[in-house]
Amino acid sequence: MSSNLDCANNEVNTKAASPYQVGTLRYSRFSLIIVFIWLLLGNFFFMLMTMTIPTLLPLSLKAMNASNMVIGLVVGSMPSLMNILINPIISVKSDRYRSRFGRRIPFILLGTPFLALFLILIGYSDVIGEWLASNIFSSYSFSKIGLTLTLICIFAVCFHFFNLVVSSIYQYLIPDVVPEHFMGRFYAWFRVMGMLSGFLFYRYILGFSNTHMKEIYLVIGIAYLICFLLMCRYIKEGQYQLPPERVKSKGFVDSVRRYLSECLCDPIYKWIFLGTTIFGIALIPLTTFLIFFPRDNLGMSLGEIGKINGWSTLLIGCLLVPLGSISDKFHPLRIYILGIIVFVIGMAISFFTIQDKSTYFIYSMITQALFVLYIVSCGPMFILLVPKEKYGQFGSANAIINCVGLIIGNFLAGKFFDIMGSYRYQYIWVAFFGALSLIPMYFVYREWLQRGGAKGYSPP
Repeated sequence: MSSNLDCANNEVNTKAASPYQVGTLRYSRFSLIIVFIWLLLGNFFFMLMTMTIPTLLPLSLKAMNASNMVIGLVVGSMPSLMNILINPIISVKSDRYRSRFGRRIPFILLGTPFLALFLILIGYSDVIGEWLASNIFSSYSFSKIGLTLTLICIFAVCFHFFNLVVSSIYQYLIPDVVPEHFMGRFYAWFRVMGMLSGFLFYRYILGFSNTHMKEIYLVIGIAYLICFLLMCRYIKEGQYQLPPERVKSKGFVDSVRRYLSECLCDPIYKWIFLGTTIFGIALIPLTTFLIFFPRDNLGMSLGEIGKINGWSTLLIGCLLVPLGSISDKFHPLRIYILGIIVFVIGMAISFFTIQDKSTYFIYSMITQALFVLYIVSCGPMFILLVPKEKYGQFGSANAIINCVGLIIGNFLAGKFFDIMGSYRYQYIWVAFFGALSLIPMYFVYREWLQRGGAKGYSPP
């Protein structure tokens, strides 16, 4: 298989860029298809792996009698805090790293085995906790539930650390190996594979979580490990120019100041970061608390929830490719803003109209279909608006600011639902913060137009 990629010519030259070229990589149509296949397969198993945490981990914590606030902290705020502290270091290091394997793949190879390991350990936390309580701490007053909850938190921290390494660098790999001409269509297929994995998870796996949760963690962890190692084997990065000499830092504070000044040097970047952060806060209930509304308020079983979410995910997959082409045609920024507008309207209507299983199914399908406009545009929009040579740095800056919002937002969301006493108010939360995010995105759009728009914009 690797010989199929050798036709991607790594010569360092100045030939005119073609649609099949990115940096020093020059593809044939066939070799580009092979690259797409491996990236898409990787995304399929990566998304399958990441779905287990926001979906199954809250159930595990709830079984330990954890409050909504604790669930929000462990599932949302804790990884966000780690993102703030670690992501900039990893991202800048990756931007500047040079090796025979590239600047991204070595980081993915380093984190993948540990990521799979701690995912599996989370699934077996209760077994380990029971063994520790019976054998190691039998003479102490530690309960099985307390030990299990502690282990879940420890394994979750380790999982989030290595997931941070892999997921960040994996996103940075895409602009380095996928030609810009195909970016919108690639991201559409990228999301299709994510949606197919979501359909598989919700339609056929989630229903078994009450009886076979350990096996779910184990099988998904092993499948992810094998696929990602093979992907790293067959994807080849090109050659990169040597990074500029590092400016000698006067200390940690000076490094942080320079990092922030580069990422916040222009108003358009500030508005991008703010807009994506607020919308990230809007989506918190749909990641951390999604499963509780149909289960606790509507009395639905996990199997029923999984089937509905699976069918809505399949619908998204059918819409991604045609809407991805529309995003390429009209520019991702325009589609991003339009997507938020219609999604906010759909969520506001859902608050008043969802009353039972049937209406939950109908409006889940509608709102998920509207959400596709955001899905196909968010990745390409960011790639086209920031400097490519420092994509990792700007991506990490966006992640940091987003994570500050998520740390606060997850805590407040947990308190919000504890106070309101009903998960129905997730629709109000999403609609309010989604509408609020449109304010900074208006200024992004205005700056973008003033700098040339679709035909003339160049990242400052």
